[in-house]
Amino acid sequence: MDPLFIQNSILSLVLGFLIGLQREMHTIYSHKSQDFGGARTFSMIALFGYLASWFTTFSPYFFLVAALVMGVLLIAAYIVNSISATEKGSTTEFAALVTFLLGGMLHFTLPLFAVFITMLVLFVLNIKDKIQEYEQTITKQDLSAAILFMVMTFVILPILPNKAIDPMGLVNLYNIWVMVVLVAGISFFGYIAIRLLGTTHGIGVAGLFGGLVSSTAVAMSMARRAHQDGFLAKNLAIGIALASSMMLIRAGIEMWVINPALTYAFILPIAVGSLCGFGYIGMLYLTSKRENIPQNIEFKNPFDLKEALLMGLIFGATLATIKLSNLYLGNMGVYAVASLSGIADVDAIVLSLSSLAKNGLNPTTAHYAIMIALITNTIAKMGLVLFLGKLELFRFVFIYYLISIGTFTVTALLIL
Repeated sequence: MDPLFIQNSILSLVLGFLIGLQREMHTIYSHKSQDFGGARTFSMIALFGYLASWFTTFSPYFFLVAALVMGVLLIAAYIVNSISATEKGSTTEFAALVTFLLGGMLHFTLPLFAVFITMLVLFVLNIKDKIQEYEQTITKQDLSAAILFMVMTFVILPILPNKAIDPMGLVNLYNIWVMVVLVAGISFFGYIAIRLLGTTHGIGVAGLFGGLVSSTAVAMSMARRAHQDGFLAKNLAIGIALASSMMLIRAGIEMWVINPALTYAFILPIAVGSLCGFGYIGMLYLTSKRENIPQNIEFKNPFDLKEALLMGLIFGATLATIKLSNLYLGNMGVYAVASLSGIADVDAIVLSLSSLAKNGLNPTTAHYAIMIALITNTIAKMGLVLFLGKLELFRFVFIYYLISIGTFTVTALLIL
């Protein structure tokens, strides 16, 4: 007997058994009445799919006929279950159809593909409870924002012209929109993480994912919180420090996406600065009271259409200003723009410099300008903590910035 036939027959039974077992366990733990099939039924369905595909060697249309028979049986099962069950659903029937096709795949493709699809099916079937939990958290506005992201990325971006639209070559709509999508995408990830996890898990979670949305917003909110919970200054400092650490990593990601060559000189400085910063955060954590207090920070959804358009205008203006400054004022003009832009936000200046470094701007100038923007943004956040928070909180945050941004700057200067 053909060893491959034996192997695939056994494998089809195993794969079908796994899917059927998941369906059976779901039925038990959901306290539902028995579904149309369990582990043994699904094993037979997968084996039926493999045998049907194997028989195509003798009759080319055998698998097609078997698939039609399988489809009719599943429709009948769905109708019967719908009549008798109070809670209607078709997940099990579709899972059985996929199981039949998995059995067929064992004959037509490598077994690895069937195993891969089986793992995906098991994953999808097993996340129902999580999906229902997330449905209670994610709002209609969040779903609309996700759809807008898809439109911005896969509809608007491809149709924009990838060339300057003005005589001086200052405005490239495609490059500007790439930056908008990148920044909003990173922010949206942090925003959704905050929405799903919730800030009730503590200051650390709010700071870590909040740094992907806006480290400035985190610093402002937690500095104000110091007046309510002054005895938790270390915890609040941890949140601000985590957000600022994510800001540094976020800047590195933005540089790498737009201009990987520019990022190489910053890999070691970002790594050293982040590690030293995390080391200080760890020390604060070990010596803090470790209170798991909620930290409610209001973040704007980064995929509001007006916000996206405003972001595009900011990026366009920053790009044009840097180009003109470099043309008429030289390096000092670029550094001045970087220092002023960095006070409010680092995304626009980092992405603009990364893009321009591919199109005429001296990479060394771009490196120093990005470093200046990060430093001025850090100084601005320290100012916010000092004026909005308390002196003890400022002291912890100042030491963190001195260690993290300080080591980043020294390492970058040594490399550059």
